[in-house]
Amino acid sequence: MVKKRKIKKSVLVAISIVAFFIIYGLAFYAGTYLDNKDRPKVESKEDEEIDNRPLMKQLSSKKKIYMSNEEVENIKVDEIYWDEVKYELTKFSKVRKSDKFTPIYTGYSDDGVRFSTDLNLFRIYTVNEEVYYKIPVSEKTRFEKVLSGSIYTSFDFVKKYKTWKNVSVSYNDQKKTIHKWKYDDLAYKMSSKRIVGKIQPEKNKERSKYNFTIDIQGDNYTLKIETMGKDYVKISSDKGEAYYEVSIALYEYLREEIFRLPVDSDDSE
Repeated sequence: MVKKRKIKKSVLVAISIVAFFIIYGLAFYAGTYLDNKDRPKVESKEDEEIDNRPLMKQLSSKKKIYMSNEEVENIKVDEIYWDEVKYELTKFSKVRKSDKFTPIYTGYSDDGVRFSTDLNLFRIYTVNEEVYYKIPVSEKTRFEKVLSGSIYTSFDFVKKYKTWKNVSVSYNDQKKTIHKWKYDDLAYKMSSKRIVGKIQPEKNKERSKYNFTIDIQGDNYTLKIETMGKDYVKISSDKGEAYYEVSIALYEYLREEIFRLPVDSDDSE
């Protein structure tokens, strides 16, 4: 009878250790593979495509623009106003850099193209380049109106409740003051969908049983927000006016929470 050869204990230990590291290595590799499988590739700066277009063309192609002036900062400009600004830019002529330049308006895109103007010159710049354009004298007034309107009738600006000083809401001959601890509630109810023309909002106002007017006195500015039915508002300031399609939350808040009015038949539709 042949005797079975016994495997030494030390050999078993060595085999176990080797097997452990093999299994651990395979498990680690599998886990890393699965973790990275669906992860989007992060491109390095070397992989990013460099935009070699002139700065004016780069700026004109941007969609998200934020503007500031001496009074307010980082106001998101609605697309219709940005289109007006871009139209004005086509009238400017390129000039040399000027040492006499103190910006009144500044702005930037969401990917690093910046601009500023003193209403005589228009500067566009990035970390690597800058160019200057001359604003025609005949266009200064129009250009400033477009810039100020893009800020002061922007829905993003309207919602900056920390700059509000006094707020009141009117309905027919009733007028109520909104207290400061309610400013954030009111601002939260203001949600814009898109900027629109005036025809549909004005028609809605005529058909609506309830319409409200919000008067806001802020830091060196005044605003009026008129509801035009449930779905639209008109924003007016000394800088211009604009119409927006909005969430019905603002209308319902004014009707239910501020004036406690009954539901109109049109509201139940």
